[in-house]
Amino acid sequence: MEEFATKKREELVAKREARLIPTDNNALIEYFLDTEAPEMEFEVARCRTQLDTAFFSNLDTSIGSLRFAAVPNEDRLAELETLRDYLKEAVEAVDKAAQSVSAPADRLKKLLESKDKKAMLLEMAGENEIDQGLIGLLEQNISGAEAAGQKEAAEFMGKILLACRRYVIS
Repeated sequence: MEEFATKKREELVAKREARLIPTDNNALIEYFLDTEAPEMEFEVARCRTQLDTAFFSNLDTSIGSLRFAAVPNEDRLAELETLRDYLKEAVEAVDKAAQSVSAPADRLKKLLESKDKKAMLLEMAGENEIDQGLIGLLEQNISGAEAAGQKEAAEFMGKILLACRRYVIS
């Protein structure tokens, strides 16, 4: 069973790598229209940097051209409008996920670099910056330090973890 799962995973990775991402906005629209539904999330994340204001402006122009054409292609119009709505939501979700991953790291860095850890903890607690993401990151860093034999670093971060747990809001 594991061998089958590994083989399927390798096939999926090969299939994804074989798809070349277009650099032209019109070609990118067609690329997404040709993408299978299960692959859309992956492709949106992979193409996120290209899904900018210029891309959405181009997509809106295409939609406008179809909408006001002498003989509008209703199927194509619906397809493009659905794509635009999906991509806007997906881009927002990708950005939100990226922010939720990077925010705890930024907060941990701010805490560890501060000269007065207690004052910083109080400030962060007042701004609701101590959350499960920060706690989880601290726990991972402690485990990493212990695995690397950095006993002092692990103990130091353990003290910070205990202090943070007092202020965490579930």
